[in-house]
Amino acid sequence: MDQWMKLFVLGAGSYGKVYYAVKFHSSSIFAEVAPVKCSDISRSSLLELEAQILTTLKGFPNVVQFFGAALSVDNGIPTYNLFVEYACGGSLHDLIINSKKGMMKMSELEVGFYTYQLLNGILHLHKKGWVHCDIKPANVLVFDNELKLADFGLSLRVGDGMAYMTGRALSNRGTLPYAPPESLTHGFHSKAYDIWSLGCTMAEMMTGHRVWIDCSTKDLQWMIMNEDPMIPD
Repeated sequence: MDQWMKLFVLGAGSYGKVYYAVKFHSSSIFAEVAPVKCSDISRSSLLELEAQILTTLKGFPNVVQFFGAALSVDNGIPTYNLFVEYACGGSLHDLIINSKKGMMKMSELEVGFYTYQLLNGILHLHKKGWVHCDIKPANVLVFDNELKLADFGLSLRVGDGMAYMTGRALSNRGTLPYAPPESLTHGFHSKAYDIWSLGCTMAEMMTGHRVWIDCSTKDLQWMIMNEDPMIPD
């Protein structure tokens, strides 16, 4: 960890912060770069889970690659650090926003191409017995013309054909606008959860807008459980 230098903050999440880090080599004029997700060791369980999942998915296409984890002491605080590959194109959310700014929606061909890639990543994840539970544009990274799933901290382990049931209403695990009805009515989290979230993401790529209107959390929960999402013709 001493070889890596954290330069600036790229973003933040419920687990902690993401830094842009570089590592210099004495034998080369080039430096390695990587985002490093950092968390106080006392609340690093989400990052440790993500490291566990990414280790099993190493080398699979359309899944962000994992470079390892390390412990450090930052400003006197024991810190867990998770290193992943750097996405030069930002996130799919950024891509959608930039398309809207340019007044040009993604073509059906582009959406189909990107959706195929995400399905490929989801397939590998499900084969390993995991449900992502938080697929959305902000959790998809862009590498040139390739999309990769990222941010696995909310994932759940499921068996073949099995699902995770909390038994409690309104106990959805992921981001609400991308959550399927059964996750709210019964706390039901199966592999179908990710497919629903992908459908919401695909529609957002097509239209530049989420499938649900902006409203309060309570109203959005009611709409997801009782109404059909706004899918373009």
